[in-house]
Amino acid sequence: MAAKKDQLLTLSQAGKRYGYSSDYFRRLAEKGRLTAQKVGHAWVTTANDVETFLESREQRGVYKKKSIRK
Repeated sequence: MAAKKDQLLTLSQAGKRYGYSSDYFRRLAEKGRLTAQKVGHAWVTTANDVETFLESREQRGVYKKKSIRK
């Protein structure tokens, strides 16, 4: 079964899914560049929010060539 794009992912899960480190996503979230929120001690986001961020990077020509998109 395919994961829903609005399902919450920890930044660690998102990093593994898209080929980035969780620290990179955490820094983006802290700067407000990636839509995410802190729940307890963990940052969470959605696949849709990560893909929106990645698309914005691609449009500006700044992206990781081996980015994994699902």
